[in-house]
Amino acid sequence: MRSPDASDQGGEQRGPVVYVGSYTPDRGNGAGIAVCRQDATSGLLGVPSAVIPAVSPSYLARHPSGRFLYAVSEHGEGAVGAYAVRGERLVPLGEVSTLGAGPCHVAVDPSGRCVVVANYGAGSVTAHRIADDGSLGEASTRMRLNGSGPVKGRQASSHAHQVTFVGGWLVVCDLGSDTVYHLSCDAGAGTIAKGPELSLPPGTGPRHIAHGPGGFAWLAGELNASVTPLRCDPDTGTLTVAGRPFTLGEGTGAPSGIVVSADGRFVYVANRGPDTVSVLAVDGTDLCLVEEVPTGGAWPREVALVNGVLLVANQRGDTITAFRPDPHTGTLAPLGVALSTGSPTSVLAAP
Repeated sequence: MRSPDASDQGGEQRGPVVYVGSYTPDRGNGAGIAVCRQDATSGLLGVPSAVIPAVSPSYLARHPSGRFLYAVSEHGEGAVGAYAVRGERLVPLGEVSTLGAGPCHVAVDPSGRCVVVANYGAGSVTAHRIADDGSLGEASTRMRLNGSGPVKGRQASSHAHQVTFVGGWLVVCDLGSDTVYHLSCDAGAGTIAKGPELSLPPGTGPRHIAHGPGGFAWLAGELNASVTPLRCDPDTGTLTVAGRPFTLGEGTGAPSGIVVSADGRFVYVANRGPDTVSVLAVDGTDLCLVEEVPTGGAWPREVALVNGVLLVANQRGDTITAFRPDPHTGTLAPLGVALSTGSPTSVLAAP
């Protein structure tokens, strides 16, 4: 793996540590979890200081203390692994089964006592208590979701695709049933229970939600190439639809990663197929297209804003490309290849 390092850019200015998850030879050609340092001036990533072997660590999450990192292993029945953060090294603390096929997303509760995992293939969510040393216990709760949708081959059953903590709820995107679930979570006990449900139009395929300031959020619909505005109720914390969905690229492609600028004025959405990033300006609860920019790689799976730079993980292009957003217009200036690495699927920066 080689990327333009700091010496190529006229002197190193050390930025944050960045972790890159990947699909390994069971599903791609990555090597595990790459640990890099972003150059604060160029925005690019230096040569990885370490690559931690793991089986398809496709999504990553950090403990609120910054002392631990968690990664799903998206293979077979699936697992979630724990790692201790030691500077720019990760020390494996073991892994446990997620009791479901295809774990594709992981989150840590804000109190740092519990890890939750979305199992895409199994259509389930599991909760795992965190020990004092950061290691994980076996699944203390497994919740199966039950639903389906109209898109043949994709919505025959539930497919949990994202888990996030917001508004006091554990929020789950179920691509298979066009539903966003609100689950209560007792982090200390490692238990979860169903709460209110938000139904999306049939065939939406909710994949990921990006949360912005002011209680607004934006939902990427993978199956109908849409972005739906949501609002978090200030009293109940539940999400409701706040406005009309915006359709990307005339309804083509399969939207994946989505992120909101820190000031909430712009939404950036990766779209596989066209292999672009759509820049959307926020006007109240409406969205309007600013521009659609080629990512410079194939099958953009994840986007992340790191130190003022948008990083795009091109899963089938074996690259992470970088863009610098204009803070006033939202437009993206390409910076080139930030890192050459096999089958990148997740980008996570240390705070």
